[in-house]
Amino acid sequence: MSAALGEDDATVENKNRFRLRRPSGQSEFEFRNGDLRVFYRVEGKQVLADAIGRKRGNQLFIGGKKVIL
Repeated sequence: MSAALGEDDATVENKNRFRLRRPSGQSEFEFRNGDLRVFYRVEGKQVLADAIGRKRGNQLFIGGKKVIL
């Protein structure tokens, strides 16, 4: 995962990394790796992770709590 967000341009969209259709108050992008979801924003050259969760079926859990998007 480090190469996907650390070495590449984190704003370039692909199958597993894309801009959110409805950006939240903080996050602009989502990165997917298996069932892992990282919601993040880019400020200058920094990638700032706002939330990290896991997908179980069609449900997303962040911090052990179910989140509705």
